[in-house]
Amino acid sequence: MALTLANAASAQDDIAQSPASMAVPGEPSTTDPCQLRPVPTRAIHYRGARSRGYESASDRIHSELATIAIEHGGDGCTYIVRIEPDGGPGQAQMHSGPNALAFQIDHAGRDSVQAGNVVEIQGSIPRGQRQRQAQFQISLPPGQLVPAGQYTGRVMVSLYDSRDGGQELVTRQSVEVVTRVAPSVTASFGSDARGGLRSTTLDFGPMRKGLEKSVDFAVDANTLYSIYLLSQNGGELRHEFTSTGIAYDLRIDGKLVAPAPGAETALVKGATSSQHRLGILIRPDTTHAPAGKYTDRLTLVIAGD
Repeated sequence: MALTLANAASAQDDIAQSPASMAVPGEPSTTDPCQLRPVPTRAIHYRGARSRGYESASDRIHSELATIAIEHGGDGCTYIVRIEPDGGPGQAQMHSGPNALAFQIDHAGRDSVQAGNVVEIQGSIPRGQRQRQAQFQISLPPGQLVPAGQYTGRVMVSLYDSRDGGQELVTRQSVEVVTRVAPSVTASFGSDARGGLRSTTLDFGPMRKGLEKSVDFAVDANTLYSIYLLSQNGGELRHEFTSTGIAYDLRIDGKLVAPAPGAETALVKGATSSQHRLGILIRPDTTHAPAGKYTDRLTLVIAGD
C-alpha cells in the first residue's frame, strides 16, 4: 500500500508598502537659523524575501529598508538620527497577543548586529537644501517558531541637532513596524516532521483476516491544520487484474474513518506540532480471494486552516 503526504499551501496576499509623503518647506532666508524637522513616517512593513511576510520555516535572511526624511530650512547644520527599540536600547520585538517575534535594527546594507539595537546616522545639510534622507534596515532572525498572524512593534526615531559637537534633541517620533507571519505546515512520515519522507509503503505480505499494519507521521505547523485522506480505491485493496476488492478498516489516531470513493475524507484537526498514527486492519476472510497482488494508494493532504 503506497501512501503520500501533500501540503495544501495557503495563498497569502503581498504586504504592500506605501512610501512616506515628502513635504517641501519654504525657501530659507539668509538670516534664518538652521531648522530641522522629520517628515512623519508611516509604518514600516516587513515584507520578507518572497513578499509573504516572515516565514518561520525558511532560513533565508531578508532586510527591509526604511527611510526617514528630514526637512530643512535656514543655515546649514549637522544632525544625528538615532533609531532604537521603542522601550530603549535592548531587545526589539513585535507582538501578536502573547507571542513575540524578535527583530534587529541595523545600518542600511550591513549584516552586523548593533549593540542594544541602536543605530546612529550622522549627516549634514547645507543652506538651500530642503531635504535629506536617512536609511536603516529591519531584519528578522530566521528560525523563530511563532504562530501565524499579524505582528506589530515600534521603534523610536530621534532627531538631534549636532552643531558644535553637541546633541540637542529636536524631536522624537514612534514608528510602527509590522509583519505578517505566514502559515507554515510541514509533514513527514516518521517522528521528524522535517525528515523529508513524503511517501512510504505498507506491505502486508500474505493477507489474512485481522492482519494489521500502521505508520506514523509528524506535522510541524504554526497554525491550526486539518488532515484529509484520499483513497484511490475507496477504502479497499483492489486486485491487480480483476475488480475483486478486499475491504479494510482505517483508523487515524485510533479513530475509525470510512474513506469516501473519489473524494477527500476529513480525518482530524491539529494544532502546532503533533504526531499521528495511521492504522489499517484487514477486515474480511481472504481465504477464497483470487491469488495475486492487491493495492490501494492513500494520499494524506495536510492543510493550514
